[in-house]
Amino acid sequence: MNMFVGLTIAQVITVIAITVLPSIFLFSLIMYSDRKSKEPKTMILLALLSGLFTICISLLIDKYILRSNFFNELFSTYNILNLTRISILALVEEFAKLTALYVFISHNKAYDDIYDGFVYSSIIALSFALIETFLYVIKEDTYTMMSSLALLRNFTTIPLHITCGIVMGYYVSISKFSRHKEKKYTLLLKGLLIPMIVHTTYNIFFSVISETDSAMMYNLIIISLFVLSIYLIGILYIVKINDLNKIFINNRIYPKKFRFLMNKREYILKGLNK
Repeated sequence: MNMFVGLTIAQVITVIAITVLPSIFLFSLIMYSDRKSKEPKTMILLALLSGLFTICISLLIDKYILRSNFFNELFSTYNILNLTRISILALVEEFAKLTALYVFISHNKAYDDIYDGFVYSSIIALSFALIETFLYVIKEDTYTMMSSLALLRNFTTIPLHITCGIVMGYYVSISKFSRHKEKKYTLLLKGLLIPMIVHTTYNIFFSVISETDSAMMYNLIIISLFVLSIYLIGILYIVKINDLNKIFINNRIYPKKFRFLMNKREYILKGLNK
């Protein structure tokens, strides 16, 4: 681990700023979007710490299982080993995030509307992504490599994790506010599988792109289109969460597809907000 060896103080500050400030900006946007129904500071802190929990789980499994000699000996070629490893790692990371969101946060009384799924899940994902980015950045050997990697991950990996968090938060919320118990576990499963598929696709895509000999401009175009599609998925799910939350808090009738959801009045009358 390099830990800024050989860098000037100004370069260290610049690398840290490039790595951290975009995530602080995104965190501020998430909090601002929920300004009308602010979450308790203790719950926000718990969500941030949950990101640390998820990164620890992922790092331990990667180090002691996915990089073990036993695991390496299961596969005949490096390519198959690498693709298998990154696919399993995507599942592990998303499962750890879902566990943190569901176990530590979703049952708290502060989680009292559909939009909260977006807030808490996005913060967990952002916390995870920031720590992961920082760990990757400090492994690089030079200032140029550190700053370039931080910038690249700010435009690709961090939005990927937040998008997965948005999708996960959406399904956890509609599971939480579902009237039908049989739907809850199906929705939670979707909250794991869809982010896992998006995450795995992302990992495999960048693994394949990094191995190709195509012209740099061609790769940049392909990468830009792929990352843009991830952005669009996140935006679409934010719109869906926001629309459902307006119906929820205003006690209106849901579209037919979502009639299994409670509105706020029903949620309070059942005493589920205590």
